[in-house]
Amino acid sequence: MIWRALLSILLGLLTGVAAALFLVFGPMEIGGIQNGAWRTNANIGASDAGPLLRAVVARRGLLALNRSETVYFTAWEDDQGRALDATCRYAVSGQDMPTRWWSLTLYADDDFLPRNGDAAYALTRTDLGEGAWNIIAGPERFGTTPWLSTRNAGAFSITLRLYHPEDVVREDPESLDLPSIQLLDCGADT
Repeated sequence: MIWRALLSILLGLLTGVAAALFLVFGPMEIGGIQNGAWRTNANIGASDAGPLLRAVVARRGLLALNRSETVYFTAWEDDQGRALDATCRYAVSGQDMPTRWWSLTLYADDDFLPRNGDAAYALTRTDLGEGAWNIIAGPERFGTTPWLSTRNAGAFSITLRLYHPEDVVREDPESLDLPSIQLLDCGADT
């Protein structure tokens, strides 16, 4: 009888550890709010974030600031729902957003900056100016268009950070006009 209880406890512990490892190191899901290709979670950077969200944020290395300081959106797919792929070239376009400053950062499939020596992993409002803008995310530079290098990034993601956002960003993120991500071509076509 005692062996059954001990076996049940051990099985419960192993199941819990396996579930925790899968949730933290498995496929990432940050949240419940989607706007086009972009996802966010209202609790990223909030003191009331649950332990699972805190684990995912820590695993991704966001070092999330308080939501009044920064709101984070991440895209793992283009506007048509296709996974972002380092062998493809994408047009990312947008306009100034309701925030004091913003940045776009490309992360490789291991959640780190791509290891490619291109030093083309982030662009900011300072780089692109106010108003409408266009960039290319792809394995090679394309003319003089601002560029995010996907070389050696695998199934990459792009994180959009809105620093010192206006109230609408926090209160109604679904209403924002966030950047478009359009597939241009893939593989040998680039």
